[in-house]
Amino acid sequence: MAPADILELNLADLSRLIAARELSSSVAVRAALTRLELLNDKLNAFITVLPEQALADAKKADEEIARGHYRSPLHGVPVSIKDMFEMAGVRTTGGSKILAEWVPETDAALVERLRAAGAIILGKTNLDEFGHGGTSTLSHFGPVHNPWRLERIAGGSIGGSAAAVASCIGPLSYGTETGSSVRRPASYCGIVGFKPTFGIISRHGSFRGAWSQDHVGLFARSVKDIALGLDAVAGFDLRDPASVRQENPAYASRLEAKVRGLRVGVLRRFLEGVDPAVRHAFDDALKVFAGLGSDGVDLDVPEISYAAMTSMMTSAAESAGINRRWFREHYHDFVPHVSRGLAVGMTITASEYLTVQRARHRIRQALQAAFKTVDIIASPTTSRVAPLLSEGLKGNGDDTRHASYNQSNLLRYPSMLGLPGCSLPCGINPEGLPIGLQLVGGWFADQTVLNAAFAYQSSTDWHTRRPAQAKT
Repeated sequence: MAPADILELNLADLSRLIAARELSSSVAVRAALTRLELLNDKLNAFITVLPEQALADAKKADEEIARGHYRSPLHGVPVSIKDMFEMAGVRTTGGSKILAEWVPETDAALVERLRAAGAIILGKTNLDEFGHGGTSTLSHFGPVHNPWRLERIAGGSIGGSAAAVASCIGPLSYGTETGSSVRRPASYCGIVGFKPTFGIISRHGSFRGAWSQDHVGLFARSVKDIALGLDAVAGFDLRDPASVRQENPAYASRLEAKVRGLRVGVLRRFLEGVDPAVRHAFDDALKVFAGLGSDGVDLDVPEISYAAMTSMMTSAAESAGINRRWFREHYHDFVPHVSRGLAVGMTITASEYLTVQRARHRIRQALQAAFKTVDIIASPTTSRVAPLLSEGLKGNGDDTRHASYNQSNLLRYPSMLGLPGCSLPCGINPEGLPIGLQLVGGWFADQTVLNAAFAYQSSTDWHTRRPAQAKT
């Protein structure tokens, strides 16, 4: 099999071939590393690459599988992780000058579980400094470029992971989300990004952005791969105070493309200001769901209109608390846009923070009521396609600041409330840039969201489109 054909394989098919010993992990990993070396100068998707370690781990995986010791569907599969997760013996920077050469001694919980599953970690991906941003232009290591158009942003904060998966540098990547760090880059790069319910994946050993809003999420090119990747890392961890106990959910085995009778809510009051091409793609997506037998429900939740401000105030205050010492000692080492944001967070008083939490509680109550009448809520992920890199470098590439504030509310309420949310491709605009569809479910309705996304992908082919960089 040619390297390009190997890289095009989704996780499920690659895993099957490796398990059957029809393809070795070593060959798959070498193909991914070759693509990474070829493209990283263009994309700047990776901060640290681990070729020797990855090839050694792949050889070990091949030997284990040959002996009949098959760990999981991730065994021998090349993956990547955001440079926010500690990895023993490997530089972990958070995209910051402050930690540019820091090497931890222990693994994050996510890394522990990936190792246990037999996954092969190719390297650590680029991001906005400590996850503060929506553009992936605010990194000490330089901006990430969108593989669809190199002059466009990849979205943030985990643009590196999204750019890597979109370019077929491995079928899977993991990251963190505080505001929209998984779903926004997934939309801009034309792939699937999923953030599970708060607490389903342990955050132990990852840098914090905001205690009450931090999640671990993942990227893939198909929903089935998301489910397989989630199975490998979900589970209770006593070291994370937010971790929740669940019986093994087995997301992949329960994945089904059945949405007949599914109630799909649409928040039409928040669609104002959406780019016409994005709105057209979203309307077409709703027609697909209707054709599959789901029931569209017009939903009005006016409380969402202050979700963006509530989320930003919460994360600003909590992030300022987390970074207080570094802010004092290394103020001039931060990316300027990030240091200014932290300075704002330092000014938020305790009474202001509590006022914001009361608003957050009201939004939560409103969504609890809404999910009694609908099963999922659908919207465009972002109000427009990926902005120009020049806008991101000026701090204007984020929907929060630049485009429809309504869309910022729709993008931020899932992470602020801990709801499961998925972005998946639903169209291409006239310029050839991908458009994302967001599906959000109630608390612990992760399977419902995944099934709805899987049904949509089973009836469309947007997820099969690839940027030019993926064909290199």
